[in-house]
Amino acid sequence: MECIRIRQQLVRVAARRCTAPTEPEDIVQEAIIRGAEFDRLDMDRVPQFLTRLVTRLCVDEARHNAIVKKMASHPRLIPQSADDLVDVVCDNAEAQWLAARLEAFSPKDRKLVLMLTSGFTRKEIAEELGTTPQGTHSALYRIRKKMVERYG
Repeated sequence: MECIRIRQQLVRVAARRCTAPTEPEDIVQEAIIRGAEFDRLDMDRVPQFLTRLVTRLCVDEARHNAIVKKMASHPRLIPQSADDLVDVVCDNAEAQWLAARLEAFSPKDRKLVLMLTSGFTRKEIAEELGTTPQGTHSALYRIRKKMVERYG
């Protein structure tokens, strides 16, 4: 009965701390269930216990939402567009063909091609080689040009 009496107060506490409108009800319900399962609950302190529990559940939910938001916007976790995917597949296939003929290239060119075949992005390759993504693109262009001259 005590839970029913303070339920609206708990919903208000949760509503002040939650971002989504449906979360307060869920959080209060979770707090009441946890309170009912808690063996050492002092019945004289049920309102304080549940208020603190609701507050902590809201904090947990906020942390979870922040992590989900961060993951959803992380560049390595965002799917590439179809055009980008075609470029990646072609670049990888070409890099594998080149890797078989790497002995004739400089160590830097070999490293660039091996990184490309390993799935590194142009940006990651540029960071590793101390250049820019455009510099990486240009280096790949020069390697392709050398290959055309040597292998037709």
